[in-house]
Amino acid sequence: MSIKCVAVYLGSKPGSSPIFTESATLLGKELALNGIAVVYGGTTVGTMKALADGVLEGNGKLIGVFPRKFMYKGILNPQLGETYITEDLKDRKAKMEELSDACIILPGSYGTMDELFEYAVNNQLDGLHRPIFLLNLNGFYDHLLSQLDVMVEHGFLTPELRKMVVNCPDVKAIIKHIIYV
Repeated sequence: MSIKCVAVYLGSKPGSSPIFTESATLLGKELALNGIAVVYGGTTVGTMKALADGVLEGNGKLIGVFPRKFMYKGILNPQLGETYITEDLKDRKAKMEELSDACIILPGSYGTMDELFEYAVNNQLDGLHRPIFLLNLNGFYDHLLSQLDVMVEHGFLTPELRKMVVNCPDVKAIIKHIIYV
């Protein structure tokens, strides 16, 4: 499978450590330098801004999918190469999935978790084999990964579906997986 475009799900806040924004910027730049287009939430806030800055710094393709209901906030990135305006967050997730061959999950909150699990469920229900790369910075997702293993142990998640979520400790690991998938 050749990955040409990734959906990146991440925070609208910068997080408590510079590593979150630094890694988002590095990821954007590395994806751009490797010719991988990036589709994300289209904003200029939090780690989403850092990701976009990295893609633009690497002269990459940046696609924003932005809900109409947030237009009043003035956070739509004016530097997007392509912009899709959706009615709501549900439509945004659907459009980002439609455009992507894989997804990358960075540290985030409820919205990021919702996007992770919806992407995984849609893969499962639609029989798709789009990988999900989890950027597990400093063990941010260790407990989540353990919970997925518990689901397998108790027979609620198959080992094959568990493999869909790939644990990556840093940006370098994500790029390596994407290039050699």
